[in-house]
Amino acid sequence: MARSRVLDLNSLRIHQLEGYIQNITLIEQEGRLLLFDSGCINDVKRIKRYCRESLKRSPADIKLTAVTHIHPDHAGGAVCLRKKFGIPIAAHKDVDRWYRGLGGLLQHQLDCYLATSVAFRNRRRLEQIHYSRTINPDYPLEDGQTLPFFPEWKVMHVPGHIAHDLAFYHEKEQVLYIADLICDVKGQPHLPLPIVFPKKMAESFDRLGSLPVRVILRGHGQPIISENNAEIFSRMKQQLNRPPTPFVKRIWRLSIHSPEIKKLNYR
Repeated sequence: MARSRVLDLNSLRIHQLEGYIQNITLIEQEGRLLLFDSGCINDVKRIKRYCRESLKRSPADIKLTAVTHIHPDHAGGAVCLRKKFGIPIAAHKDVDRWYRGLGGLLQHQLDCYLATSVAFRNRRRLEQIHYSRTINPDYPLEDGQTLPFFPEWKVMHVPGHIAHDLAFYHEKEQVLYIADLICDVKGQPHLPLPIVFPKKMAESFDRLGSLPVRVILRGHGQPIISENNAEIFSRMKQQLNRPPTPFVKRIWRLSIHSPEIKKLNYR
């Protein structure tokens, strides 16, 4: 079984299990199960095994998959989970625009390639991770809404990494799920790759840093437990001013083909 960790708060039990190239975050809340992102499509088997062997429950008990963005390691398994277990999907209302058209098709192929390259660098056995480039969410989300079935979780639109990124915030427990927005690289916090809209990313960091937060849940790295949320996101914002390395430039060049980039005209 994949490695996992459990964090107990007053009203939440947070399970994070090791996925193919990212964490899979499953929330137990008053007997209900909420999945933040679905991992890659090959992580469906890991979710199924963890539910049955560790939780002694069926994956069909998951009430909702809340998807932060359309990349392979966050939305890859969502449609498969819906088909196999009837788990509905909530995501940004425009999430399926990122991979539309010929440019979107190219971007989808490149993102699957980049995800596979991460697995290779992490010495993971190479597995098929190609997935549908549209997820057709059952619950289209907008900024300021709450999650279906889980009204304690507020939806926040935080563009920058791509255009339709979401974060989820539990005000009472002061828990924030940010997916890729702070990545762990050799024990140090780093920006996600790519940053397609740096000015929007800076605004998103300002907004997230203004929240009272004790626990930050990430797709790449262990939870951050701290009382200095504003400082954490201020440091991330400062990283946006660093000159890009050749590696960062290469990733950026592979990440600018979505038709949404010109349409939105973010800078």
